[in-house]
This record gives sequence, structure tokens and C-alpha cells, in this order.
Amino acid sequence: MKMTESFQRMLRSICLILLALLCSLVVGSFFLLAAGYQPLEAYINIVRGAFGSKTALTQTLCKATPLLLIGIAVAVAFKGSAFNIGGEGQFYAGALGCVLCEMLVHNSGLPGIVVIPFCLLGAFLFGALWEGIPGYLKAVRGSSEVVTSVMLSSIMVLLVKFLVGQGGPIAEPRGIYPETQEIMDAAKLPYVIPGTRLHLGFFLALLIAGLVYFLLEKTTLGYKIKATGLNSNAAEYAGIRVGMVTLSTMAFSGAIAGLAGGIEVLGTSWKLYAGLSPGYGYNAIAVALLGRLHPIGIIFSALLFGMLNTGSNQMARSIGIPSTLASILQALVLLFVVGFSILEQKQFIFKRKETVK
Repeated sequence: MKMTESFQRMLRSICLILLALLCSLVVGSFFLLAAGYQPLEAYINIVRGAFGSKTALTQTLCKATPLLLIGIAVAVAFKGSAFNIGGEGQFYAGALGCVLCEMLVHNSGLPGIVVIPFCLLGAFLFGALWEGIPGYLKAVRGSSEVVTSVMLSSIMVLLVKFLVGQGGPIAEPRGIYPETQEIMDAAKLPYVIPGTRLHLGFFLALLIAGLVYFLLEKTTLGYKIKATGLNSNAAEYAGIRVGMVTLSTMAFSGAIAGLAGGIEVLGTSWKLYAGLSPGYGYNAIAVALLGRLHPIGIIFSALLFGMLNTGSNQMARSIGIPSTLASILQALVLLFVVGFSILEQKQFIFKRKETVK
């Protein structure tokens, strides 16, 4: 019976997401028609730009990697009844920690099997520290993690901008460009498919998604996180140290988002600069919601958003439609997913009341 209910719930979630996508495409078509463009031609170019060639496909996967990791980070925090709105800052914190660790061993001659894990560890710890601060304030002081995480996110973005600015403490030695020097070859993530820029980071992200699923569903810590998120008072009555669980959950969430920044540096940009993120931390919130806060669902929603980001650039080049259409489609998808989720929840409550009667 439980398996049947679980399967039905999963089927409803899939149908809801597909319906939201369909509705967003229909409504998006009206925007295109109003602007004088053909919707079908636009959508065909988006798909072609995202999957039409080996280069396009690998570019889509690379774009989806940071969204997947930060989306997982957001979901972990939500499971513990915390709102991680500061993924942007944790992304930059992880990128900064990764670059600082690389600077420590730059020109050391160490092999990549040592350098890469060392840099990723720095990203993990910096991300955990940056989100651990709101976690501590929430657990000990009762502060709103939404406010503190957003404020700390702004601080980190500005801090990175200062550090890598022209003449900044970690800017490239020539002082010409506002960025760090390129990382050494041993620190670069290896490419998986020759002739493309698909790096090992995408598969690391998939591995982390699987590990998080295992953690939440199969371990005692995962049970404590979900119990705290569902009812903190009941969890505390059952002997769970709610404050410690909240702190560790938010720190772990930040660590995953920090890994996204580290992987972006080691796999794609090879340096740190102020515009490294085009808004990954904020778009990942939509990715997590579209994936219904489930690690497996987030994988597919990250691929969808990666497709929209990559395909919209091709659409802009080929038929001249502004790439901002991707942002409109993403907003429409999120709007319909949230709207249908509310309707689904109300219907469930209604049925539940009828059952009680």
C-alpha cells in the first residue's frame, strides 16, 4: 500500500511538472507573437542550440552543473526547514576558497590527483563556513536565515570584487584585468569527451546528487534533518538536538553550493572574477522547486534550465530573438509549478477532510 501511494505521488509530481512546462510554452508563445516572432521557430532553435551537436550538448551539461549542485544545496536546507537564499554568496565563497588553495600549491609540481581534491576541499569548507554563520544565528539566536544569508551573499560578492579587482590582493600580477591568474594545468578538471569542454565536474555533481539522496533517505542524519523540518518541536521532544541539526544542515547546504563554485573554477573558467556567476545562486532556487526538492528531480530540472540558457543563445544568433526569452520561460515554468503545487496541496487537504468526516 505504501509503495502504491508513493508511486502515485511521484506520478502526480511528474504530471504536474509536464503540465507546468506545457502551460509555460503556451503562454510564452503569446509573448513571442506579441513581439512579432514565430513561437515554433523559436522553440526549435532552442532545442537545436542545446542538443543539435556534440558541442551544444556538452555546453548544456556544463551550464547545468552549477545549477544542479546549488539546487541540491537549496533542497537540503529546505528539508531541514531552512531557506538557503544565499547560494550566490556560497558559490563565490567556494570559488574563492578553491582559488586560495590553488595559490598555495601553484607551481609546486604536485600531480592533479592531489591538487584537485585539495582545491575542492577548500571550496567545500569555505561554502560550509559562509552558510554556517546564518545556521548558527538561526540555531542559537533565532535570527531569520533568509535575511542573514542574503546579507552575507552580498558581502561575499563585494569581497570577491575587491580581492580580484585591478591591483587587488589576489588579482593577476600584471594588474591589467580584474581577475586572478589562471590556475595551473594540474588543477584543471580533465575533459571527459575529447574535443569538447565537458569536464569531470558534471559527473561529480551527479555523484553528489546520488549521495545526498542516500543521506536523506537511508541514514539517521537524514531522518533527523527531515524530522526537524517537518516539526521541530516534535523532533526535540523525541530527543533530537534541533539546534545542532539546523546548524549542520545549513553548513552542509553551503558546502555543496561552495563545491559548485570550486568546480566552475577548476572546470570552466580556470580563474576567479567578479562576474563568474550569471545568477546561478538565484536560478537554482527555481531549479530546486521545479525538481520538487528531490535530488533526482533536480537533475532533470537543472538540465532543463541548462538547455534554456544554452539554447537561447543559439536562438539569438540564428533568428535574432533576444536571449532574455529564456528568463521569461524560466519564470513562467516556476510560476506554473508553484501554482499547480498549491492547487494540488489544497485538493489533498480537501480530500483529507472528507476522509475524516
